[in-house]
Amino acid sequence: MFKELPSLIFGKRSSLHRVTLGFHMIFLLAFGAAGCGSSGSSESDSTGSSSGALYGSDTISGSIAGQSGGQSRMAGWVVVLTERDTGISRVGEVNSSGIFTISGVRPTVPHGLNLLSPDYLVRGTFAVASETAGKVQTFFTMTKSNLPRLIHRGYVVAPQSMDGISLATNTASDADGDGAPDGTSSLGLIGLSSVDYDGDGIVNDLDPDIDGDGLLNVFDSDDDADGTLDVVDTDANGNLVTDVAESCSDQNFRTGIEFLAASIEVHPATSKTYLTLATKLRSGVLPLSVQVRGPLALLNGSVVEASGTIPEAAWDKSLLDDGASEDGFSGDLIYAKKILLGTGKVPRPFQSLFLQLGFGTTESPVFAEYPFTFPDIDLGTLTFTWNGPTRTVAKVTSSDPFGDLADYSWSVSISNSDGIKIYESPSVASDAESVVIPDKLLDSGSTYTFEATAQLLDRIPGYPAFIVYSASQSITY
Repeated sequence: MFKELPSLIFGKRSSLHRVTLGFHMIFLLAFGAAGCGSSGSSESDSTGSSSGALYGSDTISGSIAGQSGGQSRMAGWVVVLTERDTGISRVGEVNSSGIFTISGVRPTVPHGLNLLSPDYLVRGTFAVASETAGKVQTFFTMTKSNLPRLIHRGYVVAPQSMDGISLATNTASDADGDGAPDGTSSLGLIGLSSVDYDGDGIVNDLDPDIDGDGLLNVFDSDDDADGTLDVVDTDANGNLVTDVAESCSDQNFRTGIEFLAASIEVHPATSKTYLTLATKLRSGVLPLSVQVRGPLALLNGSVVEASGTIPEAAWDKSLLDDGASEDGFSGDLIYAKKILLGTGKVPRPFQSLFLQLGFGTTESPVFAEYPFTFPDIDLGTLTFTWNGPTRTVAKVTSSDPFGDLADYSWSVSISNSDGIKIYESPSVASDAESVVIPDKLLDSGSTYTFEATAQLLDRIPGYPAFIVYSASQSITY
């Protein structure tokens, strides 16, 4: 089962201001087919050149009940159907009667199903016991417009019957025989075996569940079960090729979009947290809208800060390709937005959100949705000292920007008295104790603002997963 997830607060720990975050594409947990996790089904559009391949015409309804109560107690929960071979999701919210409706479904395509809490935390995955001992089946196709009644038991979502669904042949490991995929109890029960880790005959490049633990790669924070979180793993799919070199991770998609990136930027000194979201559409994909669906507890109160003559405004959940939204230049098919989250708000571990591409009509839109789940990263502080005679910025030894995680880089930037950045040092590894500022860069008697930043791997180049800023220091040289 999932470990108990801690609440996210700003607080004190060993006199350090800390934030516990979970940021990894775990939402991609019940989903398995991002850029490299596609099984190559002939029913999926590998090029994404046709918008019509991104959604279907069927509407699927269902009901869900909890193991300790009726359907009404599931109100506000979220049911997610995710195509095994493309990673595209469809999302439906459970109403007060325990009923949900999901449109735009392609029922003959194998799907996984995940259950999210009202705060969009991953709380369950569809699983049915297999005839093979120690295995469960987690994918299915649909033969009717209504799913069988679903029962939420612990971290498993089980059908009351098989009426209206047909199980796919894929299986996931259930080593302890409790009916739950191993991925819901721990990450990484499957050992390494060349480039087909789970031995299912599907190479990692094409496997929607690389380690065979029952969690689709897009929801699994350690796809290849090597003990290294994907957020810092340069070869997260374990195919022995660096992910960036092949545009291959659970943030890359083969259909509809090229990538979905999320970058968390934390300023502990001011208690501000920014979230940058970005995606790149594939050529020929022409949605009516590009927007975000996610937990209201996280996204409500978010604003787009003032820029130039544009005043601060509440975020309308849209991403734009206008050259003014952290999106490159207008018309490059990159849609993005950088937002300031509400006071004290930060993503929680295993909390999910969805990029939505809207099609159809404005009156009756149909969405292709792409999941992103924040992994469990413990964020702390970064502090430094300045030595003028040696022009050295030294990282204070108690700095722990990412908690116990030491695989990060850090750098120093300098701005002049007008607030214009005049220098940014090359990034150095976390074990580097200091950065030396070049000679003759600074004018004697002038005042500058120094700032240090630490960042984790940018699995999508240009969008570091996490960035922690130090407090700025005004220094006269």
